[in-house]
Amino acid sequence: MKRHLVVGLLLAWYGTLHLHAGETGKITGFVTDRQTGEPLVGVNVMLEGTTLGAASGIDGRYTILNVRPGNHTLVASMIGYVTTRVTNVRVSIGLTTTINIELLETVVELGQEIVVVARRPIIQKDRTSSEARVNAEQIRTMPVQEVHHILSLQAGVTVDPGGGLHLRGGRANEIAYWVDGVSLSDVYDNSLSVVVENNAIQELQIVSGTFNAEYGQAMSGIVNIVTKDGGQRFEGTVTTWLGDYVSAGDNIFPYIDSIHPAANRNFEGSLSGPIPMLGERTTFYFTGRRYYTDGWLYGTRRFTTRGDSGDGSAVPMNWRNRSSWQAKLTFWPSSSLRFSLSTLNSRENFRDYNHAFRLNPDGDVNKFDRGETISAVLTHTLSSTSFYTLNLTRFFSKYYEHLYEDPMDSRYLHPDSLIVPAFSFLGGGTNLGRFERSTTSLVAKFDFTSQLDPVHQLKFGIEGRRHKLFLAGATIVPATDSLGQQIVPFQPAILDVSTPVHDQYTREPVEFSAYVQDKIEYQHIIVNVGLRFDYFHSRGEVLSDPSDPNIYIPFKSVNQAKSIEERQQYWYRKVGPKYSLSPRFGIAYPITDRGVLHFSYGHFFQIPSFLYLYNRPGFKVTTAGGVQGVFGNADLEPQRTVMYELGLQQQLGEHLGFDITGFYRDVRNWISTSPPIPTAIAGVSYVRYINKDYANVRGLTFSLERRHADNFSFSLAYTYQVAEGNNSNPEDEFFAALANTEPTKQLTPLDWDQRHTLNALVSVGTDRWGVGLIGRYSSGLPYSPAITVATRQGLNLSTELVKNSRRRPATITVDLRAHYVLAFAGVQSTVFLRVFNLLDRRNELNVFNDTGRATYTLQTRNIPDTPDRHNTVADFFTMPYFYSPPREVQIGMSVSF
Repeated sequence: MKRHLVVGLLLAWYGTLHLHAGETGKITGFVTDRQTGEPLVGVNVMLEGTTLGAASGIDGRYTILNVRPGNHTLVASMIGYVTTRVTNVRVSIGLTTTINIELLETVVELGQEIVVVARRPIIQKDRTSSEARVNAEQIRTMPVQEVHHILSLQAGVTVDPGGGLHLRGGRANEIAYWVDGVSLSDVYDNSLSVVVENNAIQELQIVSGTFNAEYGQAMSGIVNIVTKDGGQRFEGTVTTWLGDYVSAGDNIFPYIDSIHPAANRNFEGSLSGPIPMLGERTTFYFTGRRYYTDGWLYGTRRFTTRGDSGDGSAVPMNWRNRSSWQAKLTFWPSSSLRFSLSTLNSRENFRDYNHAFRLNPDGDVNKFDRGETISAVLTHTLSSTSFYTLNLTRFFSKYYEHLYEDPMDSRYLHPDSLIVPAFSFLGGGTNLGRFERSTTSLVAKFDFTSQLDPVHQLKFGIEGRRHKLFLAGATIVPATDSLGQQIVPFQPAILDVSTPVHDQYTREPVEFSAYVQDKIEYQHIIVNVGLRFDYFHSRGEVLSDPSDPNIYIPFKSVNQAKSIEERQQYWYRKVGPKYSLSPRFGIAYPITDRGVLHFSYGHFFQIPSFLYLYNRPGFKVTTAGGVQGVFGNADLEPQRTVMYELGLQQQLGEHLGFDITGFYRDVRNWISTSPPIPTAIAGVSYVRYINKDYANVRGLTFSLERRHADNFSFSLAYTYQVAEGNNSNPEDEFFAALANTEPTKQLTPLDWDQRHTLNALVSVGTDRWGVGLIGRYSSGLPYSPAITVATRQGLNLSTELVKNSRRRPATITVDLRAHYVLAFAGVQSTVFLRVFNLLDRRNELNVFNDTGRATYTLQTRNIPDTPDRHNTVADFFTMPYFYSPPREVQIGMSVSF
């Protein structure tokens, strides 16, 4: 009780607190006399264009904390010595950049200075776990369009056929997304709650190894994004491009053989600099983007929604229309205070391809995604060795889908209009589903960092988050009169929330976290050690009597005799909070000046995505027979994994280095579904989500990088991985119960168990021109084969074999970017060409389980074409969404000033 009270008081005082993620780096080094080599005391080392700096100590050491990632210039000055400027100082998130400075006694005229260009090291000696970093300069020259394209290139990342990212064998919802020190993962499904555009990114960090205690609510890895700030001079960029899918038309991708240059179009721009009226202490940064694509999957308007003949025109069926913008205002009230106010916003309207509506494309739902954040950050530098950060953030995400905005729209049609023969496209009808959900999270954080001495850098922070989740989902049904008879002609209606076809809830869970982290840096060993505490309260309910689940339709006579108000007094019981304690440890051991061994170990806990806690509220089990579900479980335990890794960084030459790492993950308490729970009515049962599934992942990653020199650079990332478990998806056991088959009793390859992935990036060019190529090879993902047996009646019987015991074909993709730069009067113009899937390869992402190919299925041999279908059977089994997108060409221009 006392422990609950302490946690409650902390939550009440802070509103909600959120721990500080690493979004800055550190610069340190020694200042010495160039001629004698003796350390110099009292040298001022400043970060040009900022108020950050430090004075060298008695041993000549200086340390500058809280440095934003990017390229910087150091200025070292002291009376009697020539001022020295060190340019091209690269700072990365959470890492230490070592810059040793040699000063020359004044023997030249006053006013002169020495300029030194820093060299980025090939290996990072204080990196204790596997990670990858991509900065703004690299993103600008890569043939990538979205953040997930960048992530998919990194070692340890697997992309499933639906585009989901799996890091080191974990489920897609096990990655946490951090933006400017705040976790912006939508707790409903752990997706990124707002779109971050590539041109707004200063640095992107992907931590796939054992991440530090400052990060939580993730089991596979962390994606940490730091966005750009305004500088002390005005800068701006405007970029636009037009494009289309350029491919030979065929029966897989119809209507893309003709070129429409504006089918895919993009316009984006950014502006930054000081605000003149407010002085140099106030800067701003703004960027915005508008993007539209017709997509590459088309339908034919052969029918209208009412079943009449259509005009036969081509209709895009996976189009997307997105607008996004970001604004940031930064103010320095004094040399020790920094305040920033920022906002991120994105709005996307789109449609996902629905094969059934291919001849009636106007009858399917449209989808809408909204995201917005607003964040205020105060950073107070207490001394040259200590600072703290206070961050207050609110983010909101909303997703909804429907065909018509008004559920009572007269254009909706009777559900019978969706009834067609098997293997036939719809010849009319409207999608009657409606869905809406939103997440609002209020976040505040306090984080403190102190360089206690040259060896220990201490960080600690506290976190709490308050969420509000809303969900409403319903299926439109025929309206009825007072006698229960359907009204003719059809009128749409939505039944009450007491019915199984209408779900609605509002939930307000809370979280609290605290961590302490010590980075211990000796010359020959670097250690990261930390401990994290997590508290979570779903503030939900579970059934008091699982055998009588539906409060609206009780199964037991003793409950039927009571009113619903009386039942509400005892029907549910409240669940308690959950706790977890996570130790983390990482060590880097430089074996030479060009080689570093690293080892890390840690325990990681993650609250299940909230959709599993609150799914299908009310436990509205009907009296119909069979297994029903899946219902949520507000009493789920945290999922957990233990992760180990051992690796080596090695520099091979002046510009070349590699990293090789072996890893192992033991995953427990994965979300699954329960065995059927019997009710008071014989033959009626249901299932709910529980913690049961297990998985383990083991593998090896290898990356080789040659930094840009002599007009040439390349990088290579290879992953060998084995990901096994008893179930890939939480609902697998439920579907097995519906099919009356046995639950999984052995470990099998997970759906994303990709044994080999190889990504290569090659870039050649100068300051005026450049060409970049990305090549991807991925071995085939597993699938569950089936033997199809034809009977005399022409029906099919499928005999399932061992789950995921066969492999799909491998996939190969090549992307290209070429550019040429024109500079005139301080304005730089860049003309560029981007080509995705340069070889126009038809990669088979999904396959038929009787052949293992997307190109054909044996089922077509046993199903005759009949006049009651709107298509041939072969047409129906031509699945364009089984393949990767065809070749896309973009031509554009970027103007910078």
